[in-house]
Amino acid sequence: MIGAFNEAFLAALEEGWSSERDAQAHASTIAAVHDLDSPIYEKSQFAHPLLFSEAEFQELSRACRHLLSAQLKLIGHLIDTRSREGLLDLLRMPRRLVDYIHWDNLRHGDATIGRMDVVPTRQGYFFCEFNIFPGVGGGEAYEGSRAATEALGFPMAGLMNSPLRDLAALYAEECRKRDLRRVVILDSTGHSQLGYPRQEYLKRYLEELNPDIPVHLLDEVRYPEAWLTREEGERTLIHRMFTYEEVTDDFVFLKKLWASGAVLTNGFEPELRMSKRFLALLCEPGHHALFSDEEVAAIRKYLPHAFSLSEENLADALRDKTGLVFKIDDSTSYGGSGVLMGTDWPADVLEQKLREPGIERWICQRVVEAETVRLRAAGESAPAEYRLVLGFYSYGGKPHGFLVRGSRTSKVVNTSSGGKLGWVFVVSKEGRQAFIRHARGGAEDVTARSA
Repeated sequence: MIGAFNEAFLAALEEGWSSERDAQAHASTIAAVHDLDSPIYEKSQFAHPLLFSEAEFQELSRACRHLLSAQLKLIGHLIDTRSREGLLDLLRMPRRLVDYIHWDNLRHGDATIGRMDVVPTRQGYFFCEFNIFPGVGGGEAYEGSRAATEALGFPMAGLMNSPLRDLAALYAEECRKRDLRRVVILDSTGHSQLGYPRQEYLKRYLEELNPDIPVHLLDEVRYPEAWLTREEGERTLIHRMFTYEEVTDDFVFLKKLWASGAVLTNGFEPELRMSKRFLALLCEPGHHALFSDEEVAAIRKYLPHAFSLSEENLADALRDKTGLVFKIDDSTSYGGSGVLMGTDWPADVLEQKLREPGIERWICQRVVEAETVRLRAAGESAPAEYRLVLGFYSYGGKPHGFLVRGSRTSKVVNTSSGGKLGWVFVVSKEGRQAFIRHARGGAEDVTARSA
């Protein structure tokens, strides 16, 4: 487990820690993220990375692959047995999106871009969210953590690349294959005001990997009208940063963009796959005949049991509320919104909150108790216990490393409620030992370099 795997490393860090070491790490992190115009990222960094077992990473990679494969099989079954509009109704998505979905992408995982939220516990790892979305956040945390890790002189050879660089590599290959003229990282004016980092790193990586193709950071207001023609649209690759609920002009711009033939890496099918309803649907025994034995085993081992809330099971859910987390099935909710911990509310208040949007809007998931690990946040005088959630990146079916978020106070772990974030480096046993050796002697090395 992640706590046991890091125990010796974290102890070694504390042995070799100093104010100079802290200042060096913090300054390097701030320099790496300062230009992203996201103060919350500057204030929310851990002072050092975590390490993750190479063997456990391979285990979670297989589990992730099986869970995503099972979801696609279930979606294929739902498409085959009901209308497209009926599927959108089931997932509480607007019917107007039916023409803005690449339905073929829901038959295979080639275009999957996402981050699976994984809760580490002392009993194992549990996948609690499917954040399948091209603009899924957190990759910038790698840049801050890498900068601090390099500044402290830790061994970096053999560690995974930034997930944003790996994403850029996928897009660069698509540009070469289709002979495209430009890449647009497309935001909306609604989403860009929420304080999330600008996509400067993705832009830099795209320019580095494909220097002949310009990369533009735009929104629906600043997007050139000339690129909405068929000739120019078909030569433009679009990376979307906003959800359908963050569209500000009643789809006027998106209708033009879609008609132009622009190469959207994803339509609105990611929002369909992000629906929390799938957490419950995958657990229904009646669907297990659709899946392979390996997929069923992954669901049973790695997915906390979930079920759809109804009037028929509401009383039982309220009785068992301390062991349940209630999640609204809004596919565009993130940052901890739409999540209620049953233990936080009296039964009558919880029932009222559940009834406000409608009982049928909720799924209930078994609570898993996140492991706590003593970590040091940037600028803190001492380490503290943090409850952890890992973000497991998967692009095109391939795993791409871990974001880590931690909270000292909340069971719903995210930076918007005061949590911290950083990166988890996957290492072999030998790599772990190298980190431990350097951590013990690191303070002297940093002091010498600073002199």
